[in-house]
Parts: sequence; C-alpha cells; structure tokens
Amino acid sequence: MVMKRKVKKNALMLDEKGRVPEQFRNIRASIQYIADKKKIKTIMATSCRQGEGKSSVIANLAMFMSKSGKRVLLIDGDLRLPTIHRIFNLKNYVGLSDLLKDYQFDKFEGIQKIDEHLDVMTSGVSPYNPSELLSDSLLPESLKAYEEIYDFIFIDAPPIGLSDSIITANYCDATILVLENGKTTKTQLKECVEKCKMQNIDVLGIIRNKVQRRRNDSNYYYNYVKR
Repeated sequence: MVMKRKVKKNALMLDEKGRVPEQFRNIRASIQYIADKKKIKTIMATSCRQGEGKSSVIANLAMFMSKSGKRVLLIDGDLRLPTIHRIFNLKNYVGLSDLLKDYQFDKFEGIQKIDEHLDVMTSGVSPYNPSELLSDSLLPESLKAYEEIYDFIFIDAPPIGLSDSIITANYCDATILVLENGKTTKTQLKECVEKCKMQNIDVLGIIRNKVQRRRNDSNYYYNYVKR
C-alpha cells in the first residue's frame, strides 16, 4: 500500500514577486556559486525526518534554477512517498522505478517537459523494494548521460534515515538538507549531519523551511545556510 502525502495547491511559487521568490533566487545564487567552484551538477535533497517540506523546496529550487536559463532535470527519487508528480500535476505511470527495474528501459522515456529549461522524471509506480533496486541499477550510468544534457540535476530523496537516501547520495555530487524551522531539534540536525559525514555524503548546505520573519507575518521564507 502506497501512502499518499498531501500537497498544498500553492506548493509552486509561480508569482516571482515577494519575499519567498527572492529567497529562492538567493539560494539559487549561492548554489550556483558553489557548484561552479566545485564542478557540481547532480544534487540530492533530503531531510532529517518526514514532512519537512523538502519536495516543495526542491521543486521550487529546480524551477527557479531553470528560470535563470539553466537546463534542469528534477527526478523524484522518493519511491516510498512520491510527491513531485502532484506538485507539477503530472501523470506518474512511468518514471524512475521503470529505469531501476528494466535494463532495457530508455533512460529518456520517463522524462516529462515542464517548460523550455525544466524537465521532470516522476517516481513511476512505487516498487516493493526501493533500496534493492537503487543498489543494483543503471541510475549512476543514467545520471552521467543526463549530465551531458542538463546543467543541474536535482533528486528528491527520502529522509536520510532511510537507506534509499544514502545509496542515492553516493550517486550525487552533493546533498542539500531541508529542515522545518521549529520542528527539527538541534540534536536531530546534529545526528543527521553526523550520519552524512559517516557515509561520506557531501552536504552542500542546509535550507531552513517555513521561517517567519515577524511574529505576525504569515508569509514564510527560506533561509540557506552554507556549510
């Protein structure tokens, strides 16, 4: 049985004016600067625990990165609780799970075009054994092929406590941690970062989600903390 995660209708920041879009542009600039210096193209997004908003954050980051003229591929690598297809209102019959299960599968078949510079690969039908599929798959080879076409590849992965994320992170150049402000404790964050270090996962930075600037301000913004 596949659990369904609720996605807010306004998960995508389509209005480019305001505080939140400006925060995403700031995050975009920070990531571009580090990526240029370190030759980073494939970035995984994960979190310390479930429900911190990582899928919405990485979807918006991918969208804003594409608006700067970069060619971007967003992959839904959360095979247990996929969300990206609902954020973009896409069909999810074919996707990453097909690439992992079938060695004859065309690695470009499951990619859906969003606009001129942004493409999305949804999760596909959720498999019974995502960790085993990720361990023995053509994903690393496929990512190399995608890197020849795209400037950035973002992968939405499960929380770092699941083996899926650790496996996927080893296929990526860097990882971004997304945490919900006020919900993830300092201890949880420290344990999460230590787990990444133990697995030799390069944490590019931490994005604090749902930070309120003023007490009575209902508009959330995002804060990127470089490591």
